[in-house]
Amino acid sequence: MSNFAAVMTTRFSEKLKVVSFMAILAVFYLHATFPEEVLATMTVPVMVRQCIADVFGHCAVPMFYAISGFLFFRGITQLPQVFGKIRKRIRTLLIPFVIAVLFFTGLFLVKEPARFAEQSLWQILYACCYDDHGTLMPMAYHLWFLRDLVIIVAFSPLLYLLRRYLSYGCLVLLVLLYWWSPYTLFLYGMIWFMAGSLVLDRLERLPRWSVWCLLGVFLFLVWFRLNVGYAWKYLNILEIASGITGLWCLYDSVVPKDFELKNVPWLNLACQFTFFLYLYHEPLLHLLMKAIPAALGHHAWSYTLSFLVSPLLFLPIGLAVGYALRRLLPRLYGVITGGR
Repeated sequence: MSNFAAVMTTRFSEKLKVVSFMAILAVFYLHATFPEEVLATMTVPVMVRQCIADVFGHCAVPMFYAISGFLFFRGITQLPQVFGKIRKRIRTLLIPFVIAVLFFTGLFLVKEPARFAEQSLWQILYACCYDDHGTLMPMAYHLWFLRDLVIIVAFSPLLYLLRRYLSYGCLVLLVLLYWWSPYTLFLYGMIWFMAGSLVLDRLERLPRWSVWCLLGVFLFLVWFRLNVGYAWKYLNILEIASGITGLWCLYDSVVPKDFELKNVPWLNLACQFTFFLYLYHEPLLHLLMKAIPAALGHHAWSYTLSFLVSPLLFLPIGLAVGYALRRLLPRLYGVITGGR
């Protein structure tokens, strides 16, 4: 039995689902931002956000890349198999990305029609799909992860060869390219994509004491970045690597060996909609963020409450919408989520 096949036990499969769900919850907190005037004048909400979003939120996207890389290269032993995976990812990644881009483009056209008045069709598509006014983010900014994942999959035949002939050396090569390149966003994703394919299944072998050491290193680097500062481009690889490795292994330390996802109905249901929640959590999450201060007054405590509660309020709403859509329009739901 191959190493890849051996690790895909029921527990490991459920671990992928639960960790993905926890990562999307961290993304909600990462995207739960404050208005500029709050950032400038109210320290308490910003400190609370730093303790959650700036600590664990930054690990969420690399974790998604690592899981994606593991699943992409799982079972691949020959180059032609890579092209088969690419064809599958057209349905599971590219089509959902295009549909989400069109959906949010429609929202922007309704909300800000003047913004598009003097732009050509190409400029509109470029802004919606890739780069909106030099931000390196698409107009629906949260889709940058999916955009870069599509690019990474397009490079996957080359990545397969690097992985096969350089093994862990390909990670060194990608890190060096990331440090030296002026454009680093998809290179950053490639590092975690390849790292996941190489080591995610091997992390189970780490001794328990190493988990706490890794988390200690991670928290120290986060504290150092937030309070002292460092060149983010050069030390963030170590920060995120220690964070996602420690958090991944922490699962096995805190989750009982006899845990079964089906015995926790709400979590079992939530794990089925992770990709849908990622695609369509905007703009409702931001509307909820604004609603609480609007109702309770624009104070530090109301913004803090809004930050803490809004992602949790969105979660049942998003799950209800996803569940209803899957139940009432299963074919549509299957297309927009790539059959996930």
